[in-house]
Amino acid sequence: MPHVPRVPGLDGRQLRWADHNEERRLHVLEAAIALIEEQPLGSELRVQQIAERAGLVRTVVYRLFSNRADLNRAVQVHIVGMIRERLDSTMVLSGSIEQIVHGVVGGYVEWVAEHPHLHEMAQRALGDGEPGELDRVTDQLGSDISALFQAGATLLGEELDEDQLNTLDLLVVGLIGQVRGSVNQWVRRPERTLTPRALTAMLSRWIWYQIDGQAREIGVELDPTVPVDSFSGSS
Repeated sequence: MPHVPRVPGLDGRQLRWADHNEERRLHVLEAAIALIEEQPLGSELRVQQIAERAGLVRTVVYRLFSNRADLNRAVQVHIVGMIRERLDSTMVLSGSIEQIVHGVVGGYVEWVAEHPHLHEMAQRALGDGEPGELDRVTDQLGSDISALFQAGATLLGEELDEDQLNTLDLLVVGLIGQVRGSVNQWVRRPERTLTPRALTAMLSRWIWYQIDGQAREIGVELDPTVPVDSFSGSS
């Protein structure tokens, strides 16, 4: 449950009320997420439905969220938190390159396969002029993956210069866009010809080809099957 910060000047009763409201907000978000998973893909939920599922009246929901757009945005934030939780557990510099790539891609593909309706909701434009929250978190994810690649280069004894870092950032953006685009096309098809495992294997191969090609441009040859721990001191 999100932590409510201690605000100077609030007494114990006010803090308990803030905690209570935060608990009810979370309860409403969980109710909305359960309904999204049950409804046909792309269905628009009414606030009344969400309130009833949460065991509240609609006016209480509107006291917890300033308007419908605020509620939708909060739902998206909660969903992308679920996605990041899955992905963060995979983004570790351990094992071989192919294992790392397969782990990150597989984590995303498997989550989308399990929660296609939530994934669709997370990337919807909400009509407030702001990008969907999945687009926002993708930017941060790109920075994290770039940092992972830089750590791998350091293990190889390669210090990337500014031009190489810029190229790496563009490569990561392209890889993430490729994965998202492919997964979207796959998950929206009425009949999926590929299993999540097969899609993960295919995307992982494509990513490896691009990593390998970029590494060769700077004179580095990589073996995707060798544990990255053994890179230390090599060049």
